[in-house]
Amino acid sequence: MPAVTFSQSIVIDGKIVADSLDGSLINIVNLSSGRGTTSNASGNFSISASLNDTLLFSSVQYKKKEIIVDSLLYERKFLIVELQATINQLDEVRLPNLTGNLSSDIQAMPINDKYALNAPMSLKTPLSHEEKMLYTATTGPGGTRFKWYSALLGSVPLDPVFNAINGRTKMLKKLNKNVREENVLETELDLRKSFLIERCNLTQAQLHLFLNYCFAQAGYRELLNDPDQLKLLEFYKREAVKFLKLLDQQQRNIKKDSIKLN
Repeated sequence: MPAVTFSQSIVIDGKIVADSLDGSLINIVNLSSGRGTTSNASGNFSISASLNDTLLFSSVQYKKKEIIVDSLLYERKFLIVELQATINQLDEVRLPNLTGNLSSDIQAMPINDKYALNAPMSLKTPLSHEEKMLYTATTGPGGTRFKWYSALLGSVPLDPVFNAINGRTKMLKKLNKNVREENVLETELDLRKSFLIERCNLTQAQLHLFLNYCFAQAGYRELLNDPDQLKLLEFYKREAVKFLKLLDQQQRNIKKDSIKLN
């Protein structure tokens, strides 16, 4: 059995336990490396660390807690963190010139008009969750759209290419339930960011696209709810290899098609 090299960075999986957690997201920061992540609604998290690194757990409603990665934790690679609720004592608030009658008191209170205050604001109607997802599926960074000559210029936007290949753009136009799917995707992205980059060899720009790819694979939703998170991590490592090969092949095909057009 090979000896453990304590200088290597590992991924520590953990569970946060606290009263009234109720889906609260806890910030986890490795103070030694400067990297951080966020727990999911169930309190589960993953973060990379080396021996003797200091992990900080913080949230508005809980007391901060620091844990040092000792040799035992380094070998076990799993951590249960218990957080204590923070009790905030508020200053006394005085409300003068009020009668106690809500109807008359509300009418007497001044109202600030946001337009009169010249507050910065956008006049454009915000996109819905579905519209945002469809926009992402059909455009690249900065809203760029794919052109046949993009491959020649080295500026192929990956999102519209891959989404057109696997039919996700068409699916997004039909499904209203993608609001829930997007929320799950964003939570998983925050939770697994370090793992996907360091252990699955993905780039920052590929993370969102990869998780969308995973949603199209059979059994992925079941793994998200499986208590054994090791199965999910093994799924990510296995699918990342397929994803990168598929992405590379599609880019090759696009370049070939562009050359033929010339």
